[in-house]
Amino acid sequence: MKKIRWALAAVTASIVLFGSPLASAQESPASAPEPTPDQAAPTAPAGPITAAPAISEQAKRHFNAGVALLQDLEGEKVEEAYRQFRTAYDLSGSPKILGNMGFCAMRLERDGEAIDAYSRYLREVPDVDPEERAQIVRDLQTLSVGLVRITLEVSPPGAMVLDERVPVRGARVTNAYGPVNGKLEIGVRPGHHVFTAKLAGREDAQWEVEAYAGTKDQHTFTLKEPPRASQPGPLVAPPERPSAVGPIIVTAAGGAMLVAAGITGIVALNKTSDISNRCPGNECPRTGFDLEGERSSARTFVGVTDLLLVLGTVTALGGLYWAYRVSTSSPEPKPAPAPVKTGFLSDWRLAL
Repeated sequence: MKKIRWALAAVTASIVLFGSPLASAQESPASAPEPTPDQAAPTAPAGPITAAPAISEQAKRHFNAGVALLQDLEGEKVEEAYRQFRTAYDLSGSPKILGNMGFCAMRLERDGEAIDAYSRYLREVPDVDPEERAQIVRDLQTLSVGLVRITLEVSPPGAMVLDERVPVRGARVTNAYGPVNGKLEIGVRPGHHVFTAKLAGREDAQWEVEAYAGTKDQHTFTLKEPPRASQPGPLVAPPERPSAVGPIIVTAAGGAMLVAAGITGIVALNKTSDISNRCPGNECPRTGFDLEGERSSARTFVGVTDLLLVLGTVTALGGLYWAYRVSTSSPEPKPAPAPVKTGFLSDWRLAL
């Protein structure tokens, strides 16, 4: 039934665009013109043909393209056909194309546009087939009862508005409107709708609404500019904790001095004990023993031992204190590296 309905509308409009096939056959019965795809579709007998303004070849091409899209073997391409019919109507002004436009708009759920096109079609075309007229009247009654009037405004102007109806079952139905300058008044089918306003250089804005039959609703979209990316600050390297290598080395050096002091101290004690054993009561052998030399050597080792003890103690304590300060101090921030300049011939080697 749907194919018959759009075929009736297509053929009726084709009579205006191309002339009556019956009249052509009466003028030249021997060589009747080959029927076009839209003329070959089944149709009811048409009423008397009224005179029509001349239709441009460009308008005819768009009309034929719309009919071909509806007859596509891979399936009806209703949205593309609707655009072709609208272009043909804008170029020709023929009211008989309004039937095709109303049919496509109804299939696309652009119910407000379907009501407008069908109403003008019945009002401006007096010779509509009675069966087609009756069917369109029934469709208009159904569309009018369930129509939801939506008024949209967009700031700033020039945005496209996408209407996506989310049915309980089946695929979503999407229609695009715009660019919108000022108010956009549309008629949609009842159900859950998601409206999205899109404009280059602005963030998308959405509005979800549950549309009920016979109601009216409105909404204003305010499209905001996207947030500007903040300028990156100077890169700061993570703070570094002071190294503990230095304190360890100093403490180890102090410990080594103390160990050396212990060794020299033992040597000095041995020499002093040897002198006491060799010279009891300060009486030394007259031959084979150099008392003064032994005493000088012992004093030297004693002096070295004292010096190592003092230096080792001070060094070790200093190293331990340094290690304590390192372990309790907070990490020091590392200076940020200088930014690397990039640009044309920034490297002198590229300029050679």
